[in-house]
Amino acid sequence: MTVLEQKKFRLIRAIMNDTDADRVSRIERLYDENPLLYSAEELNESLCQIEKDFENGKMKSYSSTQMRKHAV
Repeated sequence: MTVLEQKKFRLIRAIMNDTDADRVSRIERLYDENPLLYSAEELNESLCQIEKDFENGKMKSYSSTQMRKHAV
């Protein structure tokens, strides 16, 4: 077995035993053949998480004027 194959098996085992759903989702997106296609459930979960993060102060909000200043 090559070193690369050993690394793959260790990685697969680590993913199989991982209990962090967010981390597994991020890994899944790395290998997704259609990375821009999300189910309605995934979009809804993402939106709920974004709203929670905003309410908990983990995200900043920007006005459209501020966004235009950064884009130009």
